[in-house]
Amino acid sequence: MQLYPGSAKYGLGLWNSIWGTMTVEIALFAIGIALYASVTRARDRVGRWAFGIFVALLLFVYVADLFGGAAENLRAEVAWPAVIAPIVLLTWAWWFDHHRALHEGSAL
Repeated sequence: MQLYPGSAKYGLGLWNSIWGTMTVEIALFAIGIALYASVTRARDRVGRWAFGIFVALLLFVYVADLFGGAAENLRAEVAWPAVIAPIVLLTWAWWFDHHRALHEGSAL
């Protein structure tokens, strides 16, 4: 990545390798999930299953995005999901988070 036009390039060059990019991004995702799961516990079935399904859906969307083809109709295939998906995902995360509780000894 260049900091300004004509500057030296900085970074790891992960975008040159799909497998390197996937490895780093999935590792960061797994670390985030592990941290969240280590400081919270499910209070009921919603807290357990909605969280698990949410994680699985995010992984599925990530892999589908990597291996999916280019959009033929940009407005229909990208614009509306880009508006609706964050609302649905944030509402879902808020919902299952309210069915989880902090562990007694957590740092939060």
